[in-house]
Amino acid sequence: MIQKEKEFRERCALRGLEAADIERAVDWVRRLVEEAAGYDGGLSSASPETFKRFASLDAGAGADAPDRLLAYARYCAVIGREDLVVWLSSLLLPIGVLPAVSERLAALEGEELRDLVFRGVEIPPSGAFPEAYPAPTALVVSRLEAALPPERAYRVLCQNVHRVPDAAFAAEKEAFGKAATIDEWLQAWHARQVAALERHAADGTLWYEQRITQAVVEFVRANPEVLGGRREGNRVYITKIPYDPDRWLASTDPLERRRLACHCPLAASSITSGGAGVSPAWCACSAGYEKRILDVVFGLAESGGETESEVLESVLGGAGRCRFAVVIPPAVLAAKRAGYA
Repeated sequence: MIQKEKEFRERCALRGLEAADIERAVDWVRRLVEEAAGYDGGLSSASPETFKRFASLDAGAGADAPDRLLAYARYCAVIGREDLVVWLSSLLLPIGVLPAVSERLAALEGEELRDLVFRGVEIPPSGAFPEAYPAPTALVVSRLEAALPPERAYRVLCQNVHRVPDAAFAAEKEAFGKAATIDEWLQAWHARQVAALERHAADGTLWYEQRITQAVVEFVRANPEVLGGRREGNRVYITKIPYDPDRWLASTDPLERRRLACHCPLAASSITSGGAGVSPAWCACSAGYEKRILDVVFGLAESGGETESEVLESVLGGAGRCRFAVVIPPAVLAAKRAGYA
């Protein structure tokens, strides 16, 4: 019997797992406990070093790595080991990203160019530490930039790389449809995000992989572009919330702030004072993620369409933040224009 097994099973069920998948997840966690338990016989007291060594090697041993890592993360959340949840997230996020770029490159520019760009590139195995990703990522991006004009390379990289489904934004699409103007929806969307942060700050739970303090709540509340958007003309401006917002707010070191701002485990560890590492062109991927909700609420995603976007600032490019502009489709702007002064 693993600690808090009942609560773990309930969490899995709430996430939509079927009975057989729950049993598999419990078996994985039971094996993890056997290998990495601490002094109390469970993972509550597990050494981070022992846990990380086993979890990474174990996940990398099979094709079901994402499911295993997700099971570990869910269990660690149940037992209150948020430090391990954050670390597991850094292993989960890169999985499938470079293969997704490969697929999109082949679809947009042909398999011959895809094979040229990815020739000899060793994609790290599932469960690899984030430090394994910048080198192959940098190689892919440099080859892509050499092979294509900037606007075509951008289109390859600017995509829904994490495969976020349209359904994730169904509620916001409905809210957008009811709003009189784009601005009205943007303000309400931002307010809902702030309210969610307030709940996490109050109960101490993680918001995704981030710890939320009242200082973070007030920072986001005061910045409508963060976890929201601000319209000017036919563009919506979005500023990405820092990856570790509380430490980012407290830091005064520019390099540290850039590292704390970067969400991308394929690039963050490459940030240096000399600017070496992954090309800032890679941040088109982040633009693709940030604009995904607009693709959906504007009604483009359902037909495979996408909004146009631009990376205005990025920490890989030396800025202290990541900021994007998304173009509002003319038909959407015209439909909502009646509400503007």
